[in-house]
Amino acid sequence: MSDRRPTVVVADDSPTLRRIVSGVLAEAGFEVVLACDGVDAVQAVFRTMPDVVILDVQMPRVSGYVAARVLKDDWQTADLPVLFLTSLNAASDRYWGARAGGERFFTKDFEAPQLVQAVREAMASAEEARGGHRALRADPVELTDDDVLTRVTDILDRKLFEASVTQDVTSIAADVYGFEETVAAVLHSLENVVDCDLVGVVLLAEGGVDPEATYVSVAREVTQQHYREFLDAVASALGQSTGSDAGVAELSPLVADPAQRLGNADLDALDGPGMATFLSMPLRAGGRLLGLLALSSGTANAFGESALATLRLVASPAAVVIDHARLAGLRT
Repeated sequence: MSDRRPTVVVADDSPTLRRIVSGVLAEAGFEVVLACDGVDAVQAVFRTMPDVVILDVQMPRVSGYVAARVLKDDWQTADLPVLFLTSLNAASDRYWGARAGGERFFTKDFEAPQLVQAVREAMASAEEARGGHRALRADPVELTDDDVLTRVTDILDRKLFEASVTQDVTSIAADVYGFEETVAAVLHSLENVVDCDLVGVVLLAEGGVDPEATYVSVAREVTQQHYREFLDAVASALGQSTGSDAGVAELSPLVADPAQRLGNADLDALDGPGMATFLSMPLRAGGRLLGLLALSSGTANAFGESALATLRLVASPAAVVIDHARLAGLRT
């Protein structure tokens, strides 16, 4: 049985606070590793793989919020309990601390027993989340300053992309008025962020598929065979999502193909390359299954984790925008 003492990384740019917190935790039996700013904190965590990390918010180079996001973004440290110890105490500060992955938020007028108890509770919660098993500790990693700042930049870039995509979809509700125009705009937005050949949406009505609410947008050149296989896959995915026996016969797609990229049935008698990759996701709004969002490509393994993550990102705001547009149409 290991006699390793639980380790806590404490990051604060104030030497006085570091000394006070270190003394309190060391007296309570913890091994304490000190860091003087956000970059140093991330380096200390990856170097020591501690049990808990305590972060000040306002620190040089990288704030505590950003340091927490870097830690939560890596599988090796994603489950590490994070506590914030700061002079900030506005509701917005506590909210942002929780959004950054913090479990507790303390001001610097803390009582020593309160802090010790919070660290122990954080460790107990982490152990409970693991089902009582001991934490699997990755090998220590030495990160340079540039390594940490690169991770920060990657996260900021990704969050900006996610925010931009979400904003583009939600803004459709304000910019487009008709229901079909709204659906078309949503599909076009998806074409802009995921490389695909076909993108479609099938909406449900009470009792099953809405026969007048299947839409397909042709983003690239495709054959009739590809198109038929896409509809087959959509019907199958819809049946799995609803638990029904939805068939292609129930789908009467309205096809948006202004550039005439969909192969002509007469000229395409021998058909050609079919669908190689299919990806779908249920559309939910207000807790209801609204329908299905689907993509296809003639390229094998076209949709990786990035495409799946983007589809997940788009699905929720797309469902809300489409649902509101349909309800607005019913009221007019």
